[in-house]
Amino acid sequence: MIDMFLYDDTDKANIRFVSFIGESRYDLTLIQTDRHYGKTIVLNTQSNKFGIIGRDDLEEEGYIAYALGLSDKEAEDVIEFLSDIIG
Repeated sequence: MIDMFLYDDTDKANIRFVSFIGESRYDLTLIQTDRHYGKTIVLNTQSNKFGIIGRDDLEEEGYIAYALGLSDKEAEDVIEFLSDIIG
């Protein structure tokens, strides 16, 4: 039984599906809305992991590898790609 909703909002989103090859093959979904303070929801569809990622997160050592279930080398490829996308 649900006692109360904390929120139940609808928002427009810009969704981008990307697949590219570097150290490995990467299949990512990027979701941008006004909801997360300018950060982008990045889903790794291969590992079923995601992170809410902003420029500060790209610079934090090990965060992208941890959040998206990647090796450190794979995370370098993804960080390089996301650096051009995330403001």
